[in-house]
Amino acid sequence: MARLNTLFFLAVVALAVVALVDCLLTERSRLQSFPRAAWAVLILLCPLLGPVAWFRAGRGAPAADIAPAPAGPDDDPEFLRRLTESLRDR
Repeated sequence: MARLNTLFFLAVVALAVVALVDCLLTERSRLQSFPRAAWAVLILLCPLLGPVAWFRAGRGAPAADIAPAPAGPDDDPEFLRRLTESLRDR
């Protein structure tokens, strides 16, 4: 039983450490619900529920800064524009 308790304790500590590091390294624009300091305190004071709350509600989806690449040449508007121009020039 002592081994199981030790394993559980180590798993909770590892989860809290990973959540805290992730919280501290997450961009400010992705933080949701609370400021970074509040999330860090929640993770440290509630080592099981804090990390779970952080991973579920604390960080938002990554911002889509870059447009997704076209799946094929017929989906690329730049390719279609050049194709139309080359057909016109013939």
